[in-house]
Amino acid sequence: MNILGEIFRSIVGRVHFMVYLGKSPAAEIELVDKDIIVNIIHPIIALELGIEEFLSRKGEKDVQVIKRLRKMGYKIRIKYKWFEVDL
Repeated sequence: MNILGEIFRSIVGRVHFMVYLGKSPAAEIELVDKDIIVNIIHPIIALELGIEEFLSRKGEKDVQVIKRLRKMGYKIRIKYKWFEVDL
């Protein structure tokens, strides 16, 4: 069994945490049952964080993680103010 599956199976109920780049908040992530909600707080900082992550890991692994989460029954939703998209 993969480590991602182990982590998500052990999380029960509701989890809420913040992602920072330096001292500035970039995003707020909530896990509510089988929903993963990413609220973008500061779009420029979130974009910078995403670019750093992409350049350090080639991006393909990120797509595989999203596919694995979907197979496990999770829905991933990205929100910024009134804009919302499901991955």
